[in-house]
Amino acid sequence: MKRIIIILSTTCICLFADEFVESSTTLGGYGEMHYDMEENEGDGELDFHRFIFYIKHQFNSEWSMMSEVEIEHNMVGSYYLDSDCFWDTSASPDANNCSTTEGGALNSKGGYVAMEQAYLNYWNGNWGWKGGVLLVPAGVTNEYHEPPTFMSVERPEYSKYVIPTTWFDNGFAFYGKMGDINWNWTMVGDLDGDEVGDGIRSARMKGVSSTTASWTKTLQLSWAGMDGLKLGGSVTMNDAPLDAGGSVGVTLTEFNATYSKNNMYARLENGTIDYTDNPDGVESTSGYYLDLGYNVADMVGCNGDFYVWMRNSAYNKDDVGNDTEISLLGVTFKPSDNIAIKFETGSKDDDDVMRMGIGYMF
Repeated sequence: MKRIIIILSTTCICLFADEFVESSTTLGGYGEMHYDMEENEGDGELDFHRFIFYIKHQFNSEWSMMSEVEIEHNMVGSYYLDSDCFWDTSASPDANNCSTTEGGALNSKGGYVAMEQAYLNYWNGNWGWKGGVLLVPAGVTNEYHEPPTFMSVERPEYSKYVIPTTWFDNGFAFYGKMGDINWNWTMVGDLDGDEVGDGIRSARMKGVSSTTASWTKTLQLSWAGMDGLKLGGSVTMNDAPLDAGGSVGVTLTEFNATYSKNNMYARLENGTIDYTDNPDGVESTSGYYLDLGYNVADMVGCNGDFYVWMRNSAYNKDDVGNDTEISLLGVTFKPSDNIAIKFETGSKDDDDVMRMGIGYMF
């Protein structure tokens, strides 16, 4: 009898071993402040652009939960009035809610709160599954956009007008690895076809009343078979519904490469969006950026990393007329891998650029 009990107990331990794995909860986040010396008619503008905190809970060796909440521009719902104005605080704060005999206008200040990630995750070491609020796995910066992970003060403008970082929505994902190749198949809610226009930034639903008439489908592949080098690419497709019926076909194709070794740093992202049946008549959006840098910390006797870098970039939201061209020269000091202090100068078309920034992640 004792032998049977021992055998049964051992079998239960093997079958339900995960129940004995201690769960854990992790707190983290990131933030960044920017000083744009060319804004405000050259008097400069300080902006604590983002404050993000996340909570991760590991249920057992295979199941976890990840969440990320963002606050932008210090405050949410801070509004000022040009003159005496009375408005409905229960409605969206815009000029239509303002009534005054003197014709004063209501102007918005402050930022917003967004739940950028909140998903249940399963991973067994070879393949996994996610369900919830997900980042679309297009490009590098949309998934890895913490301030110490990119050189410039602001995120690349490519990552605003071509791949609209941060792009997230409700959905599901399957992902895994085969040797040096990682793959990801993600399905999230539709884009808003009436807002596609020249670029898809305004068409993101951000998980609010997401529809699934077509699903926004992304296939991503990446390869990391050489030390210091990672190559990747993705295709994202959606037939974005129109309120009047029909849809706008959207296909985003992008390629990216990052090299970081022997004090050298290089990153290239290049992407094109093709549209079909776009009521605005826009047929495509395209752009790229190229960063080249070198870590001179050893040369100048600096503890940490000290990158001198340059960027060339161009994009066109409707591929008509001249591209918007950006050239930057900057330095990024990282006293720790998770802290970045940055300065950059250069030009955007005919406008001067000069910014400083600080950022962190933990």
